[in-house]
Amino acid sequence: MPIAKSLKKVEQKLKKRSALHPKARKFKQLNKASLREAKINKRKQEREMTRDAQVLRMKFIRAAIDRPENVTKQVFTDCEIKIIIQEFISRDDAELEQLKSTRRPGRPASARQDALQTRRDFEVSEFNTGFYMPDLLDKQTVKLFREWNLEHSGIGRLKFIRIAKDGGLQMPRQDDDMDMLA
Repeated sequence: MPIAKSLKKVEQKLKKRSALHPKARKFKQLNKASLREAKINKRKQEREMTRDAQVLRMKFIRAAIDRPENVTKQVFTDCEIKIIIQEFISRDDAELEQLKSTRRPGRPASARQDALQTRRDFEVSEFNTGFYMPDLLDKQTVKLFREWNLEHSGIGRLKFIRIAKDGGLQMPRQDDDMDMLA
């Protein structure tokens, strides 16, 4: 008989029993299923966090290319793209400075300040090595990006590139699915 892996199925099998011995076969089966369920939920939350970060990044870039001075542009230059990236990285600088100034001397940084600083440091290091974003150098990608419905489901149609601060440009690998955004 196959072993049930889902926690729901195992719990249904064990409804009749009131107490299980810690070394019982059914107890081990229940424990294994609950650990599996926890692992699946953890991976699901990580995927959702990554997806949310990706959508946030795309929404910011979309807002930047939809500004009145950029509406008529069909493609963007390297310099314009780098300015958009730098604006994205510095979007929380005012709040970060405010948190630093309100903190009393000798006190540790708040959790919010640590989170903002860590995210900013990560984005700066990503920009130095290659910032992942839609290919705004391509006319078709800019057109599709402007038509994007602001949902994660529409991102797959876009072509992505990595732009480095020093001017490097690279096409990402097919298996590069924004692992670093979390």
